[in-house]
Amino acid sequence: MDASQLKNIVGELREGEVATIRFYGKITEESASRFNNEFDYIESCRPSLIRVLINCEGGSVMHGMSSYATIQNSKIPTECVNEGMAASMGSIRWAAGTRSLMRDYAILMIHNPFLPSAGDSKADDMVAAFTRQISTIYRKRFGLSGKHVEAIMNGEAGRDGTFFDCESAVKAGIIPPDNILNTTPQLRERVRVELSGLQDAAEIQTMMCRISAEADAPESGFKPSAQAQPTLDQTITKDNEMSEQTKTSPEYSAVAATLGLKDGFEPKDVMARISELISVEGKFKEKEKELSDAQTVIAGKDAAIQNLQTNLSEVTASLKVYQDKEAQEKKTRIEGMVAEAKAEGKIAEADTQKWLEMAEANAELTESILASIPAREQITKEIAADPANVQAAADATKTAEQKIAEKVTAVVGESFEFKKIK
Repeated sequence: MDASQLKNIVGELREGEVATIRFYGKITEESASRFNNEFDYIESCRPSLIRVLINCEGGSVMHGMSSYATIQNSKIPTECVNEGMAASMGSIRWAAGTRSLMRDYAILMIHNPFLPSAGDSKADDMVAAFTRQISTIYRKRFGLSGKHVEAIMNGEAGRDGTFFDCESAVKAGIIPPDNILNTTPQLRERVRVELSGLQDAAEIQTMMCRISAEADAPESGFKPSAQAQPTLDQTITKDNEMSEQTKTSPEYSAVAATLGLKDGFEPKDVMARISELISVEGKFKEKEKELSDAQTVIAGKDAAIQNLQTNLSEVTASLKVYQDKEAQEKKTRIEGMVAEAKAEGKIAEADTQKWLEMAEANAELTESILASIPAREQITKEIAADPANVQAAADATKTAEQKIAEKVTAVVGESFEFKKIK
């Protein structure tokens, strides 16, 4: 990556030293992508620790989760520092580090996720999935109960979630007191005064950026991280400085027994056992982190499955509507075809049901058969137009006298007259 393109990295990067990256502002696709890419670049430089400075009003849930995963999956220890504001999805990013720290004037806000299209069934299902995923993160990261997390995310009536200052965050069990980074009373009072007139999250975030920059000034006396923990060599007296009295003291023997050491142990044995336990503890924490990551992934998969099930239900419902409409149209066409055939005298009333069943089985074949049958009216016209039939009909209407007269006329002719006898 071109170093000139690095916008979020603070200071120089050196292998084996602390590296610092900043995320200020709103979580969008662009800002999350830039952060993730620069974080990966820092990892490639192999620092001893990656410190993430956060001053974030929140933003996109989906893109915020991508940054959470980026920090969580880091093989290098991370500490996320709330520089002024970690709200909404900003609190999720803050929770991603190996340690989560906050300045003594900083604000933490935790609430339920939401989508602009809430009320739509698909959107509601997605919100529910994200809510479960985020709740899992808070529970696993801070060791809180599900009910406690739910109460925090819901907040009090009429409020969106829950706001915390450093003291209330400690009281709620979110972070230990040692994770609070102290500044000066003057700076804390200034933050309090400036916050009193602000309501908009973006404005609060901008103000906090300005304040945190001032807190970083050399004259402020502020240290960006908690004091480093003493090493084992600094806390345990060296073997050659340990007196015989200490070695044989009841307290020391009790410690050795707790560690599973038998009689005749040496201080080096104690040291080795402690080192072994520290190593095991480290591995345990790694497994714990892997488990937390896996649970987060599972929650995300559950959300994806829920979305697919919702889509399937919608497609199935649409298909049912189409099939019902198609069936009704077919039924209407068949009934109309049979009714027309009856009206034309092609089929008898008693045979209606049989023709309907035939059409239901094969509408095209039935239509073809009915088309080949002449209508009754046409047959009647053909019969009536036949000369022989016309003559037969006329003959049928004549009386017996007319028929005899016609026979006589045929014999003697039309002009025959009887002569009078003189």
